[in-house]
Amino acid sequence: MDDLTGITVIEAAGAGLQPFVREHAREIGEETAASGAVLIRGARAGGEEDFQGALTALGFEPLEYTERSTPRTEVGDGVFTSTEYPARQVIPQHCESSYADAWPGRLAFFCVTPADSGGATPVTDVAQVLEDIPADVIDAVETRGLRYVRNYGNGVGLDWRDAFQAASREQVDRFCAAGGLEREWLDDDCLRTVRRAPALAVHPRTGRRIWFNHLVLFHQSSLPAGTREALVDMLGEDRLPNDVLFGDGTPVPDDLVAAVRSAFERRSRRFDWRRDDLLVLDNMRWSHGREAFTGERRILVSMTGLISRSPAAR
Repeated sequence: MDDLTGITVIEAAGAGLQPFVREHAREIGEETAASGAVLIRGARAGGEEDFQGALTALGFEPLEYTERSTPRTEVGDGVFTSTEYPARQVIPQHCESSYADAWPGRLAFFCVTPADSGGATPVTDVAQVLEDIPADVIDAVETRGLRYVRNYGNGVGLDWRDAFQAASREQVDRFCAAGGLEREWLDDDCLRTVRRAPALAVHPRTGRRIWFNHLVLFHQSSLPAGTREALVDMLGEDRLPNDVLFGDGTPVPDDLVAAVRSAFERRSRRFDWRRDDLLVLDNMRWSHGREAFTGERRILVSMTGLISRSPAAR
């Protein structure tokens, strides 16, 4: 069942996607600024090229996808497939690259092929999420901060070459130094990175405090219980592909993450994709995720408007 509360829907009534977006670019931009989420529905498109043209009309200057956390394929200039995880896997709510030192301000999703069932991209207003999280949880993460620990090249998750789009260790070293990312080269050509970051942020335009982190997605408790146990047994606690701890390195309790997850579940909005739907999101106002699905779902995504946590960020 569709729930589009808080999302601005603009009906294209069968118009071609590119000319419609060109004609209504100002309106789409204003509505994105107002609500943070705009769904353009009912347009006709020919696939990836029309999406690329619509992005140009919207003023997107597509970003590269570096310090990756998931496997994707680039299919055009700054246009990627959505995360290529198995169809049965649910992707928890997150703001794109909120674990990094720099992230996109806006995202655009385009539906080439809707799933036969499921496959929605639920979205959540992260300022509202913050209102629903218990005060003691907010105090804990705000006071102690978060520590993202990521391991590359152990045969589970991404290899460092793919994650950093790099051919050499020297390229990775330069990237990490520029973005304040701690790194350690391990045996078997593996890499570990550590980033300490705040759990909250202030939206640069609205001035509202927001929940802006990867706690729910990267925490061990987001893995199915059997998978979590198997990975810890096989790799060890400190060699998981992704993990998030308190800033001092102590574990974040499962029940704390469960409280945050519940807040997302209460505030989440979802709709079934229709062919040629175009969704534009303010990445610091709305998180997104993915439902499990059946069929040949194909959603494309592009990112623009780099926002940096610090002047050193790229």
